[in-house]
Amino acid sequence: FFCVTGSSRAGLVSMAPQSRSRSTYVPPAWKQQRQKKKQVERWKTVGKYKQLLRKEGSAPGGAAPNVHAGGGGGGSGSNASIGKRRKPAGSAQALARKSWEEQQREVEAAREEERRAHEERSQAVAAAQRRRAETSAKLKKRTRRGQPVLSNQVDVILQKLGAGSS
Repeated sequence: FFCVTGSSRAGLVSMAPQSRSRSTYVPPAWKQQRQKKKQVERWKTVGKYKQLLRKEGSAPGGAAPNVHAGGGGGGSGSNASIGKRRKPAGSAQALARKSWEEQQREVEAAREEERRAHEERSQAVAAAQRRRAETSAKLKKRTRRGQPVLSNQVDVILQKLGAGSS
């Protein structure tokens, strides 16, 4: 049985597609994501800067420089206060550069370590290949009648036993 009441019609009306007209502009999703990434990047930079300040022992309050990108516009404030803000910003840039250089040194050290490990691995692989080639050459040797040379076979078996026991 179907109930024809006002509530069932309201349910159908609410399922109807909404109109596309909006009173405010809503940018597309990709643009919102890009803006969000920029904002997150700015806040990461600010966080790193504050962390550096904490390491050096100075408090991040009061005369802390404005770290936001493009945050120098203005109108209010005297030239002296602007000068005070720009001076720490330069030191902030120096701090950021120092941290960047330190990160680069760490990255370079990691690359060097990785290269050294790769070199050691490749040398170990080459030595193992040489050892296998010698062993297979011994095992492939035959007598005049085509039989395997038993002394070489025994040597290989003894090597395997000696390596397994130690």
